[in-house]
Amino acid sequence: MKELQYLDKRRQMKKIAKAMWDRKLTNAAGGNFAVKVADNRILISPSMMSEFGMCDLDVKEFLLIDYQGKVLEGSGKLSRETEMHIMLLSRFNYIQCTIHAHPQFCMVFASQSKPIKTVTEATMKRGEYFGVIEQAAAYSKQLAENVYKYFDEHRDLAEKIGIGCIMPMHGVVVSGDCILSAFSCLERMETDAICNIFKNFI
Repeated sequence: MKELQYLDKRRQMKKIAKAMWDRKLTNAAGGNFAVKVADNRILISPSMMSEFGMCDLDVKEFLLIDYQGKVLEGSGKLSRETEMHIMLLSRFNYIQCTIHAHPQFCMVFASQSKPIKTVTEATMKRGEYFGVIEQAAAYSKQLAENVYKYFDEHRDLAEKIGIGCIMPMHGVVVSGDCILSAFSCLERMETDAICNIFKNFI
């Protein structure tokens, strides 16, 4: 049997997927992420990684695809949000990883279509807010285009540091120059959500 390509990257993705679940950075309603491993090559998490697998994945379940979404390697089913990841990873030089998730406290803002104000030192360089994109049907091409539009409108930042946005009633999308920095952006966004929610209780 042929050995899987990018095995070290797959192992890192397996670790991050489990951390997302364990730290309540996504839930059973969904979540997916992708990493650019070479030109025209992306590793992406499989469909239903949360609902059916609680983000505890085998390395072979991650799918190696090209920019057209053609599966080149892996045993999972392609995520319905693949197009969104491809658009961001193929059109930005800085962005090497994108994460879509449903973090516990960020979902308070997503449910009300409200931005998350950046209120900690850890997020100040990412702009005043994690903004809200225009709503569109889940998994639709329009939703992918709306996410891309947000990142494109914030390209000056997106080409220097990981940024994030809120998908109304759905979840969040963040970026990074590697899988660890994208995960860090997700954690920082969630921390700011917590700080905003509890600011009136102290």
